[in-house]
Amino acid sequence: MDTQKTLGLHVATGTAIFIFMLFIVFSSDNPSVILSSYVLIIGILAITSNEKKISKGLFYFFPAAILIIIINMLCVSEGSIVLFTILKKNVTLESVIYGLVMCLKFLAVIYIFMIFECIIDSDSAVSYFASRMPKSTLTLMLVFKLIPAIKNKFYSLKDVYTMRGVDFSEKNGKETLKSYIPIMSVLLESSMESSFDVGEAAFVRGFLSNKRSVYDRQKIKKEDWIIMSFIVIIFVGYILEMCRNFFEFPLYEGIKFSNLINQGIIFIFLGMTILTILLIAFKCIGEREHGLFRD
Repeated sequence: MDTQKTLGLHVATGTAIFIFMLFIVFSSDNPSVILSSYVLIIGILAITSNEKKISKGLFYFFPAAILIIIINMLCVSEGSIVLFTILKKNVTLESVIYGLVMCLKFLAVIYIFMIFECIIDSDSAVSYFASRMPKSTLTLMLVFKLIPAIKNKFYSLKDVYTMRGVDFSEKNGKETLKSYIPIMSVLLESSMESSFDVGEAAFVRGFLSNKRSVYDRQKIKKEDWIIMSFIVIIFVGYILEMCRNFFEFPLYEGIKFSNLINQGIIFIFLGMTILTILLIAFKCIGEREHGLFRD
């Protein structure tokens, strides 16, 4: 089975990149700022050989994007350029552009969550957070383990009860709810038993005990410090440029060329580009050290 390639960074470094990217995308409606985040997104997907995630993200994006644009067109009538009128409501060019900007942000968020699993290894993340937040990690592991099992068991139980004569076809709300009560009671009992089994197994293995050995303890390497330091520099610079109103995008008040290209936009674009180059360089260095690099 092929394993997914990751950057091999420390969990703290990957989490810092993830939070930093979310902050950049959510903090501004300026399309130039949002587009600058795509430099790092596409770079990470490329150097980890996960280009297929681009099409996967677009698959989930298009239905929601159409809905976002339609809702914004119908609910917002501000703007000076009226395209057409529908249901006595003006649809303006500004509302359409703002809907497109929101779609751009939505797609960026989808990709940011996708690249998080490309930055760090999932097993390393579980091991790291289990050593820092054991109770929360155990709870999340139970949730992630039980939800797929409950879903599969629900459909199998529904088939069994259908063969026994229970009718799940269209009825009124009260009868439909009553027909699903036996299934839900079995699912509740099954999930409780499964959670107790997982908890007992964790207890037997010494989980949540005071002293436990760590099989693969992660260490923050020099490249991790460099990347986190550079993220702090970009973050501080971004806040300063934001305070100077370089990232404003007054769409409904009238935008200028200086709102799309200015000192702040150039700073964040160069920052994202340099951060991408650093990740590529450290990835190549890591492959050389582990014998995976071929001239």
